[in-house]
Amino acid sequence: MKKLIGAASLAAMCLMALPGCSGKAEAAQDQLPADFNSLDDAAKVAYMMNNVEPDSVARFICDAALGRERLGMRIDTLAMAAAYAYEHYNDSSLIVFSREFDTYSANLPLEDKMRIYVMAGESDPNRLGYQLGLEYVSHIRDNKMTAEDVRREIEAFRSACANDSDTYVRFMKGFKTVLRTDHGKDLPENIYNSFIDY
Repeated sequence: MKKLIGAASLAAMCLMALPGCSGKAEAAQDQLPADFNSLDDAAKVAYMMNNVEPDSVARFICDAALGRERLGMRIDTLAMAAAYAYEHYNDSSLIVFSREFDTYSANLPLEDKMRIYVMAGESDPNRLGYQLGLEYVSHIRDNKMTAEDVRREIEAFRSACANDSDTYVRFMKGFKTVLRTDHGKDLPENIYNSFIDY
């Protein structure tokens, strides 16, 4: 998984549906070929690479794989779509693409982040929950989340794990491990108090 999601990973996701995207990117998306959804994943990515910036392509691949794209565009196989971009970008474009994938995926809600890891196909299923838990305190810090934000996201994640309670249990174990390690540092005390015995 690290291989796909790490800095030199094959990666992926795109903009279009999200605020703050460039006008050029939105214009390109709004003028998609009529048969865009009938193209295979590689052809969709190739079209986007020719029309928007690498960071937007990264967000597009991820959002389309998650079904979050506002125009209903879909990517069927995240790993293949990401591999195409990874293989056809070079130098600075590849760096921008990889960096945006890492940043964007790190800031997805837990449920979506888990889905991206699973779709990438390189995460050990037995370690997935633990990995997500270990990373979660950084996510809380980076997004300046409140205890209520954390509670909502964890409950949504628990629901997403309804058929896989082991992943949720491992997530909480990893999360609490980092809470204990970071206790008394820059993490708000109410976050620690709210979740150390959750």
